[in-house]
Amino acid sequence: MSAASTSDPIRLAVFGHPVEHSRSPGIHARFAAALGLEVDYRAVDCPSGGLSDALERFRDAGGTGCNLTVPLKAEGLALARAASPAARQAGACNTLTLHDEGWRADNTDGAGLVADLDRLGLDVAGSRLLIVGAGGAAAGVLGALIERGPARIGIVNRSPQPAEALASRVRDAGIPVEVFDFEGGLTAGAFECVVQCTSLGHQGEAPRLDREWLVADAAAYDLNYGPAHAPFAHWCALNRVRCFGGWGMLVEQAALAFERFTGQRPATESFYDTPE
Repeated sequence: MSAASTSDPIRLAVFGHPVEHSRSPGIHARFAAALGLEVDYRAVDCPSGGLSDALERFRDAGGTGCNLTVPLKAEGLALARAASPAARQAGACNTLTLHDEGWRADNTDGAGLVADLDRLGLDVAGSRLLIVGAGGAAAGVLGALIERGPARIGIVNRSPQPAEALASRVRDAGIPVEVFDFEGGLTAGAFECVVQCTSLGHQGEAPRLDREWLVADAAAYDLNYGPAHAPFAHWCALNRVRCFGGWGMLVEQAALAFERFTGQRPATESFYDTPE
């Protein structure tokens, strides 16, 4: 990555559309302050199809690293000159860093999720794991979850075709993967851990899960946080399922991205002292 001079801030950004709601500028500002670094991190609205020009302007202004959010994660991967295994497996990236050869893509979502699962004491090793949704969010975390060695994976989605496509990426890992939709088709339940990857919470909705798919003491993790987490949290409360929101994943994936940008890994413990 190109190094900034001692007199210039490290210029970073998050690109997305919409992006004004992003918590990333505040999180990265806290990281920088804690490490004594001067960082200029901005949110940049960029619609689909506009990332190439936006990155060129950003680079010309001294930008050396950025995060990508919806709808730019696949577009960013396509524009990158190099990509990490995590980004290639997900088919999307959330982090770009500038190197001599150009932009390098990475995806820190999966590693951020498992870091937060570890913090919460949720061990998916040997468990029966249910993935809800089959879009980019699910693709971004599935590889990291598989590395933890679950015994079995179910993927439930409104349409089976995206779920089958997602499952086909990971079936060579040797873990049984079953695909079904919300209307049924599940041949065996007893899932112990649920990872909720849909964006339904942004519309005030929760996925239509069947409580009978889960064991009595099942735990659930929602990639959403804040108001978007509320509908799924409500379903879990009604059905007596332990539930955790995705604020910790957001913080942990941001810490990994910050390390890519600056070479320094920030501590994250203080982010859990107060509610999100």
